[in-house]
Formats: sequence, C-alpha cells, structure tokens
Amino acid sequence: MNRWRPFHRIRESFVAKISLTLISVVLVLAFLFDLMLIRLQQKAYEDENIKHGLSLVRLLAQSVRIAVFSENKQDFIMPVNSILGHDDVVEADIFNNEGAMLFSRKKQENSLAQILDNPEHLASIFKNIKEAGEMHWQTPNSFIFWWPVYFNTSPSSDESLYFEMDDEPPARELIGYAALVISKQSFSEGVRNILINTGFIVVCFLSVGIFMSFVVVRRMTRPLSNILQKVKENTGSAGVRDDLSLLSETYGGMIQELEQSFETIKELKDGLEVKVSERTRELSDRQTQLEKANLKLSETLAKLQEAQQQLVQSEKMAAMGQMVAGVAHEINNSVNFISGALPSVKRLLGDLKELLASYEELEQMPNGDDRGRDIAAIQALKNEIEFAEIFTTFEQLLANIDEGTTRTTRIIKDLKIFTRQGAEKFKQADIHSIIDSSIPFIDSKLLKGVEIRKEYGDIEPVTCLAGRISQVFLNIMQNAVQAMNGKGTLNIRTWQENGQVHISFIDTGCGIEKDLINRVFDPFFTTKEVGKGSGLGLGISYDIIKQHSGRINVTSKVGQGSVFEVILPLSPPIFPMTRES
Repeated sequence: MNRWRPFHRIRESFVAKISLTLISVVLVLAFLFDLMLIRLQQKAYEDENIKHGLSLVRLLAQSVRIAVFSENKQDFIMPVNSILGHDDVVEADIFNNEGAMLFSRKKQENSLAQILDNPEHLASIFKNIKEAGEMHWQTPNSFIFWWPVYFNTSPSSDESLYFEMDDEPPARELIGYAALVISKQSFSEGVRNILINTGFIVVCFLSVGIFMSFVVVRRMTRPLSNILQKVKENTGSAGVRDDLSLLSETYGGMIQELEQSFETIKELKDGLEVKVSERTRELSDRQTQLEKANLKLSETLAKLQEAQQQLVQSEKMAAMGQMVAGVAHEINNSVNFISGALPSVKRLLGDLKELLASYEELEQMPNGDDRGRDIAAIQALKNEIEFAEIFTTFEQLLANIDEGTTRTTRIIKDLKIFTRQGAEKFKQADIHSIIDSSIPFIDSKLLKGVEIRKEYGDIEPVTCLAGRISQVFLNIMQNAVQAMNGKGTLNIRTWQENGQVHISFIDTGCGIEKDLINRVFDPFFTTKEVGKGSGLGLGISYDIIKQHSGRINVTSKVGQGSVFEVILPLSPPIFPMTRES
C-alpha cells in the first residue's frame, strides 16, 4: 500500500494537477506543431525536386531537337549521357511525334515498361503533353517527367535553350517527346532527415517548455503552497487530504472567524465613537481658541502694516525735505521764463496801441497835405518800433512762457506720483518713465558735477506700484549721488532677460566696505553723518522690491564705486494685498 502513496500524493496535490494539465496541453500542441512543420517541409522539398526534374527534362528536350529531327541515334548519346550523369536520374527515353521510341537509356530496370506496353495510355500521355506543355507524376520509387520536343521554324537565341525568355515565342513544330525517370532514393533520405531534425528540434523545445511550465507553475503557486502547508501543519492533516478540499474548508472557517472579528470590531467601534466625540469637542474648543488667537494676530498684522505704511510715507517726506531746494530751483527757473517775458510783452503791446491810435486819426483826417505828413509819421513810427519783427518777437516770448508752464506742470505731476500713498494699485508701468520722473527730485546741490548716463534697453512694461518703485529708484540714486560728493558718473542701464527686467545703478563713488555690504538693507543702518540720513531708505526699498517678488543685488569696491541692481518680474506671481483691496 505504501508503494502507491507517491502517486496518490500527486493525484491529491494542487500543484501537480496544474502541472500535469499544462504539460498535457504543451504535448498536444507540440505534436500538432510537429506534424504541421514536417508536412510543410516535406511539401517544400517535394516541390523543389519536381522543379528540378522539370528543368532537367526540359533541358533534355532542348538538347535532342536536332537528333529527333534527323533520327540519328549517334546524336542522342552525348545529351542523354549528360543528363544521366546526375545521380538521381535513372532513365531517359526519346519518342518521335507518332509515339515511336527513338532512343532509350537507363541505369536500372525499365520504369516505363507498363506505359510502353499500353499504347492507349501512351497516346493519352502525348495528348495531355500537347495540351498542357509538360506532364509529371510520381510512383512509390521514382518521379516521372515528360516534355515535348519542338523544332523551331524561325531562329531563336541561345539563352532560350536554358532560360525562359519574355520575348515573343518563335514559330515551332512538335517533332517528339522526352521522358525522364528520377529515383526517389535521395528524396526519401531528405524526407527522413527532415523528420529526424524536426523531431529533434521539437523534442528540445518540448523539453524546455515542460521544464519552464513546471518552473512557472511552481513559482506562481508557491504562495498558495505555503498557505496550504501552514494550514496542514495547524490542522494536523498533512499528506492526507486533497489540497482543494482542504483549502475550501479552511476558507469557510476563515470566513466564520472574520465574521466574529467584524462583530468584535463593531463593538470596539461603538466604544471608539464615544471617545472620538469627546476628543472632537476638545478639538473644537482648541479650534475656537486658535481662531481667537488668529484674530488677534490679524489685528496686530494690520497695525504693523499700517505702521510700515506710515514709515514708508515718513521716509518719503524725509526725502522730499532733501529735494525741496531742487524743486524750488526748478520752479524758480520756470517762473523766470514767464516773468522775463512779461516786460517785453507789455512794451510791445504799448507800441501796438500807439500805432493803432495813429491809424485811427489818419482815417478820420480828410485828404490833403496834412494827411501825407501823418502817413510819413506813421511809417517813421513803424520803423522805430521795428514793426516787421514785432510778431516774431511775440512768438518767441510766448514760447518762453509755454516752456515755463510746461516745466512747472511736469514737476507737479512727478511730485504727485512720488507722494502717492496706499490707494495705489498694481498696474503696468514704463520703468524708463518712472526713472525719468524720479531724477528731478534728486538734491540739485548734490547733482552739480555729477553726470547721469542712461543706457535704456528694449524692455516691456512691468506690473507694479509705480509710486513705490519711484521711491526705490530715488533712494538708490540719492545714495549714489551722495557717495560721489559732487563729482563722478551715475550710469543707469536697463535690459530684459528670462521674463525679468534688470535696472542697474552704477556709481563711481567711495564704495562700501566688504563687511558692511550685508547690512546696507538693515533698518536704521547708515554710514552717513548724523543728520544726513535716517538709515531707513534702503531698508524700505528692499521691502518694496520683495513686495513685488523681486530682489536687489549689491556689489561694491572701496574707492571704485557700487552697483545696485534691481530685478523685477514682468508680472509678480501673487499681488500683495494693499489697504484698499
């Protein structure tokens, strides 16, 4: 009984069942594939032999045309022996068009004996050859091929003896038939080799397939086998029960245990809901406290923002105090244009009134000698007041007055932009216009001896707070001019790169020491004398640029000057909140 136990185990094993099923399918498929492959190769080999035989019999028919035409047996010997020189060719026969044999030579017993002894059968063969152009069949031991022998009544090329030509066939006359018998010995050996080689290949692939199937099944079922092994160890039924039955029973028991576990989980969940409710109330209370704290923080932040706004505005006012003298000087120059032109205008108006009065008296005077003297007097008056140039002088004086009013208007406009406060909103602005409108507010006393050079590039408008950006530019330029002490050059360059606008202020001032560069943006930090600066300008400028999602880079060398580069995005990713918004 024990000797049958391994087979019983295989029958009960889940892995063995899958393996045997898969191997059986592989065997059946391999057998069918082997049959199909052998049949295809055998058919291809047979077609190749038939094609070869037809080529030989056609060559024979072409070679014996003259011999058939002359019926001279000596002419048959050489072409027939040449064909019989092939190993598998065992017989060659030549007939005339009436069916009489002209020549025959063979290596073995007559394979066409039955055909030659039956004239009716032979006649039917000749008839079929006339209709089809060729004829072949095979016996258990040989292939038999027939081909008609034609004699061309018109000349043909030598190539047509060995190759099929596409030219129009020449006129020809049927004069006989050629028969060729080829042994199947080599063909049978070739078929046998095909069977052996194909069988060997299929066996190799089959062995590999069975091995791979076994490996794949083992790997795919390894987790399931491990589970079954654990189940058998726990239930004490190892090697006794069918794997599938054991797995089914175990699965049913697991479902029952899961149901019991779900009941336990439900009881625990009900208890947890009470605890979660208590924790939720505690979290709600803490959330309320956090909201109150956030509200206080928001109020504090609003106060800080208001204080910052006041600080910014106070810095503006401080800067305005420094530029009042320059603005007053500019306005005074504009007023001088107007006041300088007014006396000349009054004088010209008086001369015109006197001339017009003389013309009125002349119109009321009768014709006579007195009228002629008055006309001469008027002409002398016109020459005296230079009447021909009086309107040109008027135009020049009016142009001076217009220039004065234009300058005053521009100064007032720039002053409004600079002093604009919290209501300003983000909008597109021309950086070049902002720079140009900020330059007039630099202290005019400091500008004496300082040359400002502008190298403006081709840049797009920037979305910004124009008033605050103007304050940044003014702070940087004011510091640069102060650092040059009334002598030097301030270069202002702009360019656009990677969606950002670069504004570079390059001065030839005293420079900043290396250990102080990192502190220039700190609030209340200044290297100026007491009373000449609060130390807030660059700190506020830094905050304004950060508000625009930009940055300020500083490089400096003592004794050579400093470079302040402001970098602004064309459009800030997030617009900071203003008071009004």
